Amino acid sequence: MIKIGVRVVRGPDWKWASQDGGEGHLGTLVGLGVRGDSRVPEGCGLVAWDHDGTGLYMYRIGHGNAFDLRVYDSAPLGSLHPGVKCANCHVDPIPGARWKCVACDDYDLCSLCYHGDKHNLGHAFLRLETPSSKVTKLPPRKDCSKVQAQGIFPGAVVTRGRDWKHGDQDGGDGKRGKVVDIRPWNDEFARSAVRVRWENKHENTYRLGFQGKTDVLAVTATSGGHYYKYHLPIIALEPLQRSFGADEYVRVDSDLETVRAMQPNHGEWMDKMRYVLGRIGKVVRQFDTGDVKVLVDGEEWTLNPVVLDSMMPTTTTSRQGARAEASSGGGIKSGDSVRVIGDVSKLKELQKGHGGFNDSMRKVLGCVVTVIGIDKDGDVHVKHGDQQWCLNPQAVEKVDGSEASGGAGEDGDGAEMLRRLLASALLKAFVDK
Repeated sequence: MIKIGVRVVRGPDWKWASQDGGEGHLGTLVGLGVRGDSRVPEGCGLVAWDHDGTGLYMYRIGHGNAFDLRVYDSAPLGSLHPGVKCANCHVDPIPGARWKCVACDDYDLCSLCYHGDKHNLGHAFLRLETPSSKVTKLPPRKDCSKVQAQGIFPGAVVTRGRDWKHGDQDGGDGKRGKVVDIRPWNDEFARSAVRVRWENKHENTYRLGFQGKTDVLAVTATSGGHYYKYHLPIIALEPLQRSFGADEYVRVDSDLETVRAMQPNHGEWMDKMRYVLGRIGKVVRQFDTGDVKVLVDGEEWTLNPVVLDSMMPTTTTSRQGARAEASSGGGIKSGDSVRVIGDVSKLKELQKGHGGFNDSMRKVLGCVVTVIGIDKDGDVHVKHGDQQWCLNPQAVEKVDGSEASGGAGEDGDGAEMLRRLLASALLKAFVDK
């Protein structure tokens, strides 16, 4: 789950004017809402902005399906990528988010170098927030807009903040100092503290994100460079770590570049693995390294967990699958038989945003197929013969046992379509007469 201490900026649903000091200004997540709390409900978080460290402001991080914040830097949480070194500044291991080049073999950047425009701006990158978090593919930076970061950075003038507990190290309440650098509070929590030189010439280190504490606030903020606004993840209450149990159904990412880039040191990449892209398999086991052995159509593959998505273990009557349940008139679950609509034009339209349409789908138009899983978006994954498809739930309807037993078999897809076309032609001829 997201933790307090992460450094944040305003997000996609921001509607709070300049409460944060203006776009690009940084704050620290210092509290999380809990179920049943009327003051800070579940799905909300509390932020102390750098320019106003004495006050706390509540924002939505999932509440009402709204997201007010983005993660600027998760390094203060102690997030590290063991064995992965930044190819530019050579920090090892990379703290916070990891940015992996899709075009180059074994090329990773830390957040500072990625947003600092290191490496080819025309190359696409993958973002990993933790070693086992879901991978996100990003467009090349060359055509993306940037925002200037403002807050407590080197050169900022600061005074004691809301969590100050250091006596008169600063020379007394109201005294000011200048930030010398950003540093770790300890070896595990990178960029979680600042070094400050006070007017009385004393110099010491203070918390800025470590365990959600902010010892200083900005009197005069400074720039910390620029960041790619739309490349930052939103803050949402969802698991960061990815674990899978034996016999759990998972779907392999369908993007070739993503899977190929993430497989080195995780079972490696072989060209014949193209077969499993976008397909559903069953977990055999998860190793201590986090890698997952998955059985897909009788063959086992060792995969990086970041290229896998859990399939819904129950019917589509759960929250994520409500869309499928509403369209099918009842809960659909793995093992059910469903009939695909027979209108190719309608199917093409329905598939937009739901896995797309390809010509192989023509063979199952009007046919009965078997459900092998429901994904988190409510889309229905079906199988017929040795092929799998991801379908809009509105493109299928559940059938009873008699229809299922009389549906398409190994060669039944063509026969079923012929039967339907013949029936349609006969009906049209009758109407024309």
